[in-house]
Amino acid sequence: MSFGPTYVRDGDIGLRPSVRARPRHGIKKETLVRLLLTGIFYVALLRATGMWYGYPSNFDDGASVDPLPQKLMLYSLIPLIGFYGILEPNRFLAFFRGIPLLVGIVIFSIVVSFFGSLDFGASVRGAAAVGLLALGPLLFRLRYGNEETLRLLANFAIFSAFANILYTAAFPRFGIMGGSLAGAVKGLFYHKNTMGQFSAICFIVLISHRLPSPRLRYSGLLKTIAIVLTLVLIVVSLSSTAVVMVAIGLATIVGLKMMENIRHSMARAFIVLFLCLLIGFAGSIAYLGVAQAVAEAFGKDLTLSGRSDIWEQVIPLIYDRPIFGYGFATFRQADIVEEYVRLGHTVRSLHNTYLEICLNIGIPGFLCWIAFLLTRIFKKIAAVYRSHQLQTVQAKEVALILLVMIGAMTEAGMMLAPIGLWPVLVSVLPMRTEPVVPPPSRRRLLSKGPGGRRSPRRPQPALGE
Repeated sequence: MSFGPTYVRDGDIGLRPSVRARPRHGIKKETLVRLLLTGIFYVALLRATGMWYGYPSNFDDGASVDPLPQKLMLYSLIPLIGFYGILEPNRFLAFFRGIPLLVGIVIFSIVVSFFGSLDFGASVRGAAAVGLLALGPLLFRLRYGNEETLRLLANFAIFSAFANILYTAAFPRFGIMGGSLAGAVKGLFYHKNTMGQFSAICFIVLISHRLPSPRLRYSGLLKTIAIVLTLVLIVVSLSSTAVVMVAIGLATIVGLKMMENIRHSMARAFIVLFLCLLIGFAGSIAYLGVAQAVAEAFGKDLTLSGRSDIWEQVIPLIYDRPIFGYGFATFRQADIVEEYVRLGHTVRSLHNTYLEICLNIGIPGFLCWIAFLLTRIFKKIAAVYRSHQLQTVQAKEVALILLVMIGAMTEAGMMLAPIGLWPVLVSVLPMRTEPVVPPPSRRRLLSKGPGGRRSPRRPQPALGE
């Protein structure tokens, strides 16, 4: 009997997959990616909302606003996104695979509209800004899933609520509007309507159908105070659209909560379709009375403060260029709006996102975009998940999409524009609930088998759509 060492061939030596050594810098790289994408998301939200200090309270005075801080925030996204592409090139490219056909047609309509644009430079700059502000939130959503995205939106909502209240209290001459809109609070925003609508979105993001925990926690207390502050901001902004958005958002969440017990996707879709038809019929009957009551409560008339006069002048323009429009972002330029819209006061926007999109990229591109949004809404409603948390997040995403579409009826730039709620809308549109898994390379597809032979290893499927 020999007690000497026993030698085996090198090919027979291997580690089990569960105990293989991890890359030395794997944890540090993941932390860096998390911080980078979080920073990109926050910068995109801050730039889109336009929150800054020193905006004039009375726009009739012609006070100038320094655009440099907003430009720096926008341009900073280029190196940040490029740096992330270097850190994770395979995953970065995987995000762009499988772009929906309808979105591809919209992108094509935007590019083609450049060639007939009334202002080619404005169209190119507008498309670049829209792309940058959409890419940041989309990268985070596809990297970390919808639950983490909603948590990040909630953190920004809490910051926005406290920041606007404190700013208005410290600098009321900047935070409260003057002139014809005297008394309406705008906080850090450029206009009071933008603050009211963003506060409505923040309220829906923060609200929960569960009762607060009896155990006092600072995070829960902070969130509860932020919810109350968002309601205060909605009221003091004197924005009737924001009030309607809150009501519809709450109704959407409650309705989807009641349908959680219906596990069949087709049944859920038919129920939603029936409810939409019922609500649409009832709403068409009661619209005039409700609209008059809401308008009078905020000191306005049924013509929505002259918006109908603007729409009457721009609707005929759509039929002059119905295919590719007047150029992307063209009707976001104040001088072009004033050229085609003539009223007794200065008009800076069309106050309707749908008309703006039709004028910018044409009717086909507009129809494709609306069809994409409606398809996403019905898919999210019909989706059934075992996790209660996923169902709650999905209901909030449906509510947020609906709120943006409702706000777009009376305000310009709510969609396909580098302002306002665009990053929020982009972050809730994907159907995937889990992070995107990039396709494995050829080396990763092959693993050591018994006897040193290589056998194919199937990649793990990505969850979601």
